[in-house]
Amino acid sequence: MPDIKREFAVGYYDASRGEKFLPHTYGSCAAECDLEKCTPPFSRQITGARQAMSPRLDSALSEADSGYSGIEEHSTPFHSFIEHAMTFSFPVLFVLTLYSSTVRLYELNLLWLIVPAVPFTWALGDFVTGTLHWAADTYGSEETPILGQSIIKPFRLHHHYPRDICTHNLVVTVGNSCLIAVPALAACLYVLWGYEASRFVTLTIFIIVLLTPVTVATNLFHKLAHQENPSGIIRWLQQKRIILSPAHHDLHHASPFDTHYCITNGWLNPVLQKLKFFRGLEIILSKFGIKAVPLN
Repeated sequence: MPDIKREFAVGYYDASRGEKFLPHTYGSCAAECDLEKCTPPFSRQITGARQAMSPRLDSALSEADSGYSGIEEHSTPFHSFIEHAMTFSFPVLFVLTLYSSTVRLYELNLLWLIVPAVPFTWALGDFVTGTLHWAADTYGSEETPILGQSIIKPFRLHHHYPRDICTHNLVVTVGNSCLIAVPALAACLYVLWGYEASRFVTLTIFIIVLLTPVTVATNLFHKLAHQENPSGIIRWLQQKRIILSPAHHDLHHASPFDTHYCITNGWLNPVLQKLKFFRGLEIILSKFGIKAVPLN
């Protein structure tokens, strides 16, 4: 199918006849064209077959051009179970840990730190998820143990079919993030309930607690940045750059896909780009024999 599409899109040169056939839109000639003359030989051979399957082919090509692969992917039963369990556990653990950490802050007369902690964790979430995004785009492959199929493959395919993410339900969208957030919250709750946490430990736990919904929601914000018709409130949040905006995220989707990795709200992208932060990390890691894998 890619060869057919390319042949019609860029035209075809017949060296034996010294003629270049005009490009066509998936085989549709203009009314004045001589179909036999201006259709490439290979295309004439597959014309009958193409006509028989044209509705399905046109549908697939249309979906690919619009950013959809047209392929419905399914998690393994075990992975799907874990995703559902973590997704539904997350809000319960988050509320418990937020309440416990807030009470501890109150006991330590640190309740005022909530005000600066909120914007700080919003920006920190942008950095954390941006770094994870960069790592998944830059290192490893689909064959990488544990992370290959669940993390790296979706990120790589996303560059080819950016709107496939819009077909994912809530569990698929945030499930992998909850796989990290739930154990982190459980560890925080264990410390709060099992020990007399110091001021520093309590503040650290509170920041982690606030960070978890930001990181969990990031892929949802990412999904909304690819939606064709988001709601009015979502457009307003995107325009105000409270969450990731489509225009800003489009900068990442320009080949070779090596800039603007932060996808919570994109606040840190200009700073990290100016500092060449991720390129610097790649240079440092290359000194240890860890080489970046070019995207294609």
